[in-house]
Amino acid sequence: MAFERLAVLDFAANEDVANAAAIDLVNGNAYFGLTKTPSRCVKVQLSDFTRVGAIIFAAGENSSASAFIDVAGGFVYFTLLTSPGKVIKINLSTFLQVATLTFDSFQDNARASVIDAPNGFAYVALTLSPGLIKKVQLSDFTASAQLYTSSPQINYCSGVIDLLNGNAYFGCVTSAGRITKLKLSDFTNAGVLTLDAGENNLYCAAIDPANGFAYFGTNTTPGIIVKVKLSDFSRVGAITLEDGENTLASAAIDTVNGFAYFGTTTSPAKIVQINLTDFSRVGAITLETGENNAFSGLIDVPNGFAYFGLGTAPGKVVKIGITSAAGKQFLPIMGVG
Repeated sequence: MAFERLAVLDFAANEDVANAAAIDLVNGNAYFGLTKTPSRCVKVQLSDFTRVGAIIFAAGENSSASAFIDVAGGFVYFTLLTSPGKVIKINLSTFLQVATLTFDSFQDNARASVIDAPNGFAYVALTLSPGLIKKVQLSDFTASAQLYTSSPQINYCSGVIDLLNGNAYFGCVTSAGRITKLKLSDFTNAGVLTLDAGENNLYCAAIDPANGFAYFGTNTTPGIIVKVKLSDFSRVGAITLEDGENTLASAAIDTVNGFAYFGTTTSPAKIVQINLTDFSRVGAITLETGENNAFSGLIDVPNGFAYFGLGTAPGKVVKIGITSAAGKQFLPIMGVG
């Protein structure tokens, strides 16, 4: 399948800005959290690319920022940009909100998140100074521990997890960009990597644990993609994108075929394809007029599609054709900020 725009799905009125997303490949659904007051979750059936329905959150549960999903456990979660920060829990089988976790006073803006479903935990990073990461126990949906990280590890905005080696990585909104390495086994700060000058504000990320690399996208003009080697936690290179490919806010990765896709917050948005083998820019798709701001990204490698949620009113999801991986095994790993 060629790298091309295939279709667009429009949400209903008042379902604005698809800012966070999670995918359930087992049951064929995607879930999009909205930047609304209160926020909403829109469910999309992938087989026919249709809107199934939506949940409106309670008063004060505003502005979805990131999402993580536990398909085996049967729940999807959305973090909120509220004061204090919150996490919403939704039952996949009933499509009902079942709980809300509220953090402590002044622990605001639950921005980035990753999940370690096999061990029963999620990690939520907040946009605070000093930086704060909350450890959430999924079994009883409680904040079981927290870790403050000192300056310059502040204002977390993106995150990815390496379950093979037991680490998570959170990107900061700083100049230059910084990445915190979190050791999961003992929930400790395992280091900070400062990127080069101009590689600022790490709004999105994707990870390839099998090959040992993570990729962070910057909020710069044009956007920059920075490649990080996981084994020694070092910066190994960067791609500066072309003019007009600005402010990278979403990422999806196809580790089977060796490509990553980054969405821009331009009008219209662009989807940039990166070859992971030689770390080069392959090309880009410019979406249609009115398809602006690719704020969230998902990927379905077995069926050969990527999906990008847009920052429009009402919200939209664009379906992109990617290289098919029919017949190959796939571990879905993606980063959304």
